[in-house]
Amino acid sequence: MATWQDGPEYAPLERPAAFVVPPLPPLADAGAVAAPAPAVPDGEPSFTGPSGPQPELAALVPAGAPGRNPNLPFEVATAAVTAGRWSSGSAPEVSTLRSPIEPFTQPGPPLTGYLPVQPAVQPTAQVNPAPFPAPNTPQWFAPPPESRVPAAPPPVSIGQIWRAATPGVLIPLVLGMFFSWLSILLLAVSFALSARIAYRKQAVRRAYAGAIIFVGLAGVLSVLASGLDSDLLFAALSGGAQLACIALPFVIGLIVGAALRAGERPDRF
Repeated sequence: MATWQDGPEYAPLERPAAFVVPPLPPLADAGAVAAPAPAVPDGEPSFTGPSGPQPELAALVPAGAPGRNPNLPFEVATAAVTAGRWSSGSAPEVSTLRSPIEPFTQPGPPLTGYLPVQPAVQPTAQVNPAPFPAPNTPQWFAPPPESRVPAAPPPVSIGQIWRAATPGVLIPLVLGMFFSWLSILLLAVSFALSARIAYRKQAVRRAYAGAIIFVGLAGVLSVLASGLDSDLLFAALSGGAQLACIALPFVIGLIVGAALRAGERPDRF
């Protein structure tokens, strides 16, 4: 029973003359609340396999009953309900008709149009995959077999290589093959225009860097051999530049052709 000690809402409207404890025994202790059982047991579950031999899964597959082909109509030769002697009139004799509550004692005639009985399902597919090879064996380190045959690279014509390498790069090199005294200038022009090549720019720059190093080595060898003779130095540099103009068209053509055969996209400028 609530008293004024439980809150102001339980206080009486009129002030009592005295506060008297009600003559009721106190409530019994409800006791400790039992702890709920854990939802998941602490230990791991254990499973015990069957003791006796078990049937094969294929034997548990039910046999396929013959099914009705909906595309074929029913063909009934005679029916047990309508079987009986017929009178001269249009209605059969009542005494020869089968009662609706009488069970069929003989099987009726077969109906055509049924599908053949399906054979039992046989487990032909392998359920478990092939095991992995043992570690530290040749099969363990062997790469996986390729399931697809790589497609042959598309053919690349000389015209495609010429357009991809840009005429501004190849024409100065071709002229430098025949004019030795202009080979240094033509090599520099070709190198400046090589930035227009949109395929494998790093490889193209390395090819020109090797050609320039070769021309510089030719000049150094000329200086070491004959001193600072301007005519010999120019002849050595022109000869090295001419050899570079002969080799660079083939090197650049191979680089650009390999990029075209690989189907690479041109780099952005």
